[in-house]
This record gives sequence, structure tokens and C-alpha cells, in this order.
Amino acid sequence: MSHELKQPIAAAMTNAKTCMRWLKRDHPDVDEALEATSRILKDGTRATEIIERLRSLYKKDLPQRELVEVNEIIREMVELLRAEANQYAVSIRNDLAADLPKITADRVQLQQVFMNLILNAIEAMNETGGVLTVKTQLGEDGQLLISVSDTGVGLPKEKTEQIFDAFFTTKPQGSGMGLSITRSIVESHGGRLWATANNGRGATFHFILPTSADIVRVSDTGT
Repeated sequence: MSHELKQPIAAAMTNAKTCMRWLKRDHPDVDEALEATSRILKDGTRATEIIERLRSLYKKDLPQRELVEVNEIIREMVELLRAEANQYAVSIRNDLAADLPKITADRVQLQQVFMNLILNAIEAMNETGGVLTVKTQLGEDGQLLISVSDTGVGLPKEKTEQIFDAFFTTKPQGSGMGLSITRSIVESHGGRLWATANNGRGATFHFILPTSADIVRVSDTGT
């Protein structure tokens, strides 16, 4: 949860400093300050939504479903996390199929999925740098096929399923909840999440999501 909240809080602090800088000028630029303030409000709203959605995971509330564009959510999360990636010399590439159908999903929960997977990939390359690729395509069965791959340290041998267990982690400061929550969200949307080792360096996390509202399971994320 700390990683998920870190991003909007850090963005809000940056925008607050920017706002102060505009107002401290000999001739304060009120318009620029207002824009920075607007971004702070957006960041605060984002943090609140993350907290509420995480609470709903544990309370087993019904998700708030709407028609969403997966590629749009990916672009939002990539933009939000680009500074984090740059800090570790990680290049993010999008390979997004055009004209994908919208799906019925909880927007904030899908944002959580992409945030968790992208942050996980960045952390896998935080000592070496590398390339992170997010790919979308439409499968022959009409489902969305999505993958997040990295060129990092790879997966623990023979533990490609155990990494999704609650409290399992290979990171010194990890909580072991990120991938567990991510899989729960994907499964609550009628999808499936799994991981594979790359032929070269790194790993790829794959997941599928149904595109028809008729086959989306309206269930809690604990199912």
C-alpha cells in the first residue's frame, strides 16, 4: 500500500512546491499557481480513491463498474510513474493495440493493477536500469491480453505461483501484498494473472480480461 500512496502524495508535494514558487515571485503568477493547486487537488483525490478501494478489498464491497478504455488507464499510470522509472534509468515502452473494445471494470482497481505491476517491474531493474514494456492486444476469443515485462533480475526459480501468495516477498522492505492484491482484482473482473520468466533477462506478468459485460463476474475481490 505504501507504494500506491507514495506516488500521488509525492506528486502533491511537488505541485505544492511549484505553487509556492510561482507565488513567491516578485510578480506572482496566479494562473500558474492555480494550475498547480488544481493538480494538488487531483493528487489528493487519487490518494483518497486508493485508500477507499483498498478498504473495499478487505471489506469485500462490490466494485464500482463502468465502461473503461484499458489503453487510456495504461497511459495514465505510465505518465504517473515515469519519474520513478527515470530515477532508476528504466525506459518505459507502450505497445498498445489500436481500437480495443471498452470493458466493464472498476477504473481505480485497474489503475491499482497497472501501478502494482509497473512498480514491481521498476523495482526489478532498480540496480541495473533496463526496459519496461506494456503491451495490449485482442485475443482470438475476444478477451484482452495484457502484459508487463521487464529486463530485470527475473523470477525466483520454481516460485512463479508463490509470488502471488499474501505476505510472500523477496524484497527486504516488501509487504508481500502487492501481487496478491493485484491477482485478486484481476480475478474479480473475470480475468486471470500469471507470470513467466523471459528467455533472456527479466520476467513478464500476463493477464487476460473479458471484454463483454455479460461475462464479467460481479463479485467481491476476495473470490
